[in-house]
Amino acid sequence: MSNLPLHRSDIIGKALDTFERWEKQGLLKEKLKTIEELSAKNITQAKIARVIGISEKTLQKLKNRHVEFARAFSKGQSDMKDTLVSAIYQKAIGFEHEDTQTLIENIGSKQKRKIVKNTKYYPPDLSSAKYLLITKFGRKYNDKKDELDLMERRINEKQEDWE
Repeated sequence: MSNLPLHRSDIIGKALDTFERWEKQGLLKEKLKTIEELSAKNITQAKIARVIGISEKTLQKLKNRHVEFARAFSKGQSDMKDTLVSAIYQKAIGFEHEDTQTLIENIGSKQKRKIVKNTKYYPPDLSSAKYLLITKFGRKYNDKKDELDLMERRINEKQEDWE
């Protein structure tokens, strides 16, 4: 066991910021995970700050000062984007969803539970499919491809008159 300081603030003697305190207390990983999860659910910075127990101003300072903090927000946003693209994909190709209902019947003094499962089919959605094709694979799948090509050609040729 060494007598070396555990943290840079122990060397300098300055006060620890919230990030450094959490790190020293072993709470940092939990706080960063909470930020990722809430950010992935599109929770506002103000609410995230309240949940992790700091002010929004402190949250912004920590984002600017500590890369790991800003990275937690970015990871959450990336996770949300992946979830949304996955949902659009499911809608584009169609899917089935099983719904379960528990029905309770009173027969005399006894209750009888009946579980009813229904499977609902959602057909493929053309607009979701078109959106994914255009955003993932380019404008060759866009309805207005010819118009876009013409505009690009005119810009490249520096034509002024658009007819």
